[in-house]
Amino acid sequence: MKDMNGYYDFSGQKFGYPLSLSINGFSQNVFTRQSSLELSYVLCGEYEAVTEQFSTIVHKEELILIAPYEMHLLRKRCGKDDGKILTIHIDFDRMPESMTGEVKGQFYSGVFNSQKNPSVYFPLKRKIGELVKMLMDGQSNLLRLNVLMTELVCFSARENISLEELPLQSEYQENYLKAIKYIDEHFKEPLTLQDVADQLSFSLSYTSKLLKKYMGIPFSKYLSYVRVRASLEALLEGKEQIEQIALECGMPNGKAYTKTFRELYGILPSAYRRQFRQNLKYSKDEEGRVMQLDEEQKSLLFHLVEGNRQMVYEDAKLVIWKEQEKFCCQVKEMWRDVTVAANGKIEVFFEET
Repeated sequence: MKDMNGYYDFSGQKFGYPLSLSINGFSQNVFTRQSSLELSYVLCGEYEAVTEQFSTIVHKEELILIAPYEMHLLRKRCGKDDGKILTIHIDFDRMPESMTGEVKGQFYSGVFNSQKNPSVYFPLKRKIGELVKMLMDGQSNLLRLNVLMTELVCFSARENISLEELPLQSEYQENYLKAIKYIDEHFKEPLTLQDVADQLSFSLSYTSKLLKKYMGIPFSKYLSYVRVRASLEALLEGKEQIEQIALECGMPNGKAYTKTFRELYGILPSAYRRQFRQNLKYSKDEEGRVMQLDEEQKSLLFHLVEGNRQMVYEDAKLVIWKEQEKFCCQVKEMWRDVTVAANGKIEVFFEET
């Protein structure tokens, strides 16, 4: 995770809000599980997505949906260093139960694109674009933000979706995930590789080789990465000293925590916290600050935001949007501009691209 280039983080944690958004080039090397719904959109490059249900490669402009409480890993594909990904978390633990009900079982993890599941892909992509535009414009309309968040949840919870699932049929991969899940449940304890092996009835040698084969790092290093990754929320909330955060996540001391953090993110935890504080947040008078993005980030997001377009309709073959008094339509390789004049007359223009 040493690529902090293009990093941006808007987190509701700063003011108790359930929505978080980040743009980064990290390569996740640790399986995670959280109470939030996760939507990740690949801006460029290729990523490997591994969950309890499937393992697949995710390409540019494809969308990964991770259900709450599902173990998952999302990392750059081997040999592909140019990856950038936009990730949205909607944390149901930060909502009253009267608004959410029982979350488990309401979502299904999967990969979405314009060809295999357009009925879910395009609405989600459009709403993500609206959310990004709102944050880039610095709008502080909390009601509109709530509407967008709710729409993302509703589209994600549709039951009639077509998923691209590749079951993990290998016995070795199944055993590997069993070990990963056990580590995830006990990482705050003084856990050893022998503990994992005993719990799963594996030999010590087999467990060691299994983890190193699929993670590429020894058990001790992976355990440290899991602990540091789990501490991010506490670190960004900024209420505790780094030494205390280190002890609470299972690390022996602050020095070991800082060393591991730097291996993962390429910077010190204190610098990570400072950078987070500089990102978008709402002040006490509820005025927002414009997203501070560099030119590379703006370029990657342009196709989502599309300037000042007002999207009317979109599917795999047709896009209709409104620009001022003009309705525009894109059909495959043909542009059709429909202008409604003040006198009510309609003028149509065609131009090949």
